[in-house]
Amino acid sequence: MSRTWRNTLAMVALVAVSGPLTPSAAGGAAEAVAAGGAAAAPAAFPGAEGFGARATGGRGGEVYHVTNLDDSGSGSFRDAVSRGPRIVVFDVGGYITLKSPLHVASDITIAGQTAPGDGVATRGYQVSFSNSDNVIVRYMRFRHGLTPNQNRDAVGIDKGSNMIFDHVSTSWGRDETFSINSSTGITVQYSIIAEGLSPHSCGGLVQSDGVTLSRNLYIHNKTRNPKSKGRLQHVNNVVYNWGSDAYILGDSAGISNANSMGNYFVKGPSSSGGPYSRANANYHIHAAGNFYDPDVDGRLDGRETTAADLGPATVEDKPFAFPPITVETAQQAYATVLSEAGASRTRDAIDTRLVNDVTRQTGAIISDPQSVGGFGTLRGGTPPPDTDRDGMPDTWERARGLDPDDASDADDTHASGYTNIERYVNERAGDAA
Repeated sequence: MSRTWRNTLAMVALVAVSGPLTPSAAGGAAEAVAAGGAAAAPAAFPGAEGFGARATGGRGGEVYHVTNLDDSGSGSFRDAVSRGPRIVVFDVGGYITLKSPLHVASDITIAGQTAPGDGVATRGYQVSFSNSDNVIVRYMRFRHGLTPNQNRDAVGIDKGSNMIFDHVSTSWGRDETFSINSSTGITVQYSIIAEGLSPHSCGGLVQSDGVTLSRNLYIHNKTRNPKSKGRLQHVNNVVYNWGSDAYILGDSAGISNANSMGNYFVKGPSSSGGPYSRANANYHIHAAGNFYDPDVDGRLDGRETTAADLGPATVEDKPFAFPPITVETAQQAYATVLSEAGASRTRDAIDTRLVNDVTRQTGAIISDPQSVGGFGTLRGGTPPPDTDRDGMPDTWERARGLDPDDASDADDTHASGYTNIERYVNERAGDAA
């Protein structure tokens, strides 16, 4: 599906579409809700939106090649993200089995889309972005699992800032699966947040000042899909088969402001309760064009949510002035999310199963990854030749008039505003040049 990135002041007309519970049940036009002019510098990458859209990551820094799947040492992912500024590219695909929690430093771009074969993933321990600033992460998989004595989030951010996560697959957190606390300027888009493990089984706490959740799939988490406090831009997500709670509206004495637009909540076999829960008057929300399908009948034929679904929350007539973002209808968003969310350049067996669960209305909240097939395997592959080790393959450089024997041209800025190495990794992600 092609993406449309248009900044207008008009909000999309959100219409109902009924039909089979498949991506074909979509239609209409996507528009954007804008809250100001574009900055002179380019976005993190084409299609980056929301509070974290202006992260620059490792722009202008060292290009670091991950050359092995080891836990640590030269050429490892742990070493690659230990300091910035760096743009991290991958010469290997497969699982990186962590032996301890891993921390990502500031000023880092993690270009998982460059990994050969089926792509790359971590497993076994938490990946933390806490106390870091200015990070771009794309096409990575972070899978925790039943690591003994490690009751942690699969991905955690505490006191972080200026980050964007795009096409990321996270699953099997022991505490939360993807949590964002005491942070500012964070976007999570086109990602899968899945199967928080029982007994906790949580999608994630989002307690921060400026977070965008856009076009994500929350699936098979008992609760916190998400639990939100602070300022949240909640647009075009699909929430499927929650247990007791889907989107928790604050449940707090603090004031929260949220825009919730064009989301689709679809009950599954484990679900009870409605799309929004545990609100009080301190939670201020603008809600428009959200749909709720409660009947588990194998058809995408939900109804539009109403103020009654929001309980005692304070309902705002107009959206809060948050950063520009594209808003599709809930039906379009359903199709987009199932087509694109997660590390979808090559969907592995885990993400394929999760997407199939949505369309078939199957699956369950789990306590052990082995009950659904475990981690499986990710096929490796051979990276293209890169003589000067600047992160750009020789053939790609020659085709664009660059010198495959001159590493310095990676940092040259193109007319687009991106450096050449950014142009390459963006193209690997399928972005327009």
